[in-house]
Amino acid sequence: SVIAILTMHFFWLASFATSEATYELNSMGLLCKTPGFEIDQMAWDIFIVLLLMFILPLVTIFLYKNRKLQLRMLIYTAILNVLYYALFFYDFNKYSDYIVSLVQNAVGSGTFSVDASTNIMMLAMPALSIFCLIMAMRGVIYDIALLKSLERLR
Repeated sequence: SVIAILTMHFFWLASFATSEATYELNSMGLLCKTPGFEIDQMAWDIFIVLLLMFILPLVTIFLYKNRKLQLRMLIYTAILNVLYYALFFYDFNKYSDYIVSLVQNAVGSGTFSVDASTNIMMLAMPALSIFCLIMAMRGVIYDIALLKSLERLR
């Protein structure tokens, strides 16, 4: 889960191409990849959620003494993965509208096109992370049941 989230931090999530410039949306925000065009828009919502999605599983590993809290932290991380999808599509729409308005101001009344694409692998990473979290939850639940059965034997 941690490795899947870490890869999302270093690769682009979406790309917007116009006739003048190319923009990429990554975990840090909207960046212009064309020389001569300077635009940086920080996507704090995606960055903070990705940071929490990275930190919570690492903290959860060291909570092996308190399995109930470990299970709760895994559930919170899975909720953050779902929240990431909502924030991604929100930011994707927000920045595509922003780029359309930028190009419209630059071109004026002329015609233009904006091609938007998403990186499918980076959209699959939270799903992979959710799968890993579900497997971890199953392991924690199994440990809780095993400890309860051992306590009954005493």
